[in-house]
Amino acid sequence: MLLALVLLLAIGPVRAQGPADGQPPGPGGTETLERCLGPARSLLLSGPLPYALVRLDGRFGFFLVDFGSDGSSVSPTTFLGGRGPTPLPGSSDRFAGFDFFGPWGPVRLTPQDHSGIRAVVPQAGLLGTDILARQVLTFDGEQALLRWAPPESFCRDATLRAAGFVPISSRGYFGPSARGLTCPAAPRRGGCPNIPTVPVRIGAVTAVAQVDTGYDDSRLPGSVNINTALLQRLQQAGIRLQRLPEADLTLSTCTGGSEPVTAWRLPAGASFEILGDDGPPALRNPDATLFVKATPAAAAACGGIGTWSRPAAQLGASFITAQRAAIFDPFTARIWLKPAAASGPEGR
Repeated sequence: MLLALVLLLAIGPVRAQGPADGQPPGPGGTETLERCLGPARSLLLSGPLPYALVRLDGRFGFFLVDFGSDGSSVSPTTFLGGRGPTPLPGSSDRFAGFDFFGPWGPVRLTPQDHSGIRAVVPQAGLLGTDILARQVLTFDGEQALLRWAPPESFCRDATLRAAGFVPISSRGYFGPSARGLTCPAAPRRGGCPNIPTVPVRIGAVTAVAQVDTGYDDSRLPGSVNINTALLQRLQQAGIRLQRLPEADLTLSTCTGGSEPVTAWRLPAGASFEILGDDGPPALRNPDATLFVKATPAAAAACGGIGTWSRPAAQLGASFITAQRAAIFDPFTARIWLKPAAASGPEGR
């Protein structure tokens, strides 16, 4: 009985406080942040990883909210109660009864086994940008909420800036769909993955970094994967990274092989910075740990920044979920960050 009550509370929208219904701001009127960010639902964090409760085919399960993936998946064996959804007749990956901020039509979800993933809740699926980029999504870390807004009623820039948000460009990498994306720093074998990618800097060296809210960096918060092209650029610039061999990893690849990943720390006085549109860094982290991905030739088909010839990185989930709030707006190809006090433009 208690579980059923918890589920009903979590799946239902959380009513935001704002002006009375039927009184939206007129031209030049006052716009409230609570209204223009859209309706809210509970956000659950497992370490730095964000989860949302989703209803699918009448069943409930916690889905990872993963902007580092451009495809969504489902794990039917890990829904609450142990009973998962059934695909539509004649299909293995199309499901009806999908509810995420309201009911949808049939959705495509690739069946995968998430039963081995360790989190505070069983992971019943993953929401990628094929779903998440349909509207503007906000991680509200201060209130532990997700918010969801259509572009036509989303906040004006002045409202967001007044609330402490800093805009960061993801142009060419992130949009309502992958059509029209150019992914300027990535190789162009086929289409571009629809993954938010932002400008970053260490010292005088600039690159781009994919924003991956599915990258669990709870072991070392502030983890950043970098490719060998970025490592070489840092070395050429005289930035003396320090080896951290006790943090080295061996990762599995999509081809079944393994990939050694070496760990490095920044030298004294250096910071990893995410560059905003307005001048100063949107976020600065002097304690970031860098992991160098040198993807072996046998795993080149797996893609990812390890196969890129230009300097690139991949941000751990804590870069987003440790902030006071973060907004993903595919319609203007921007991320808006409201940094935690210690990591904002005036931070260390």
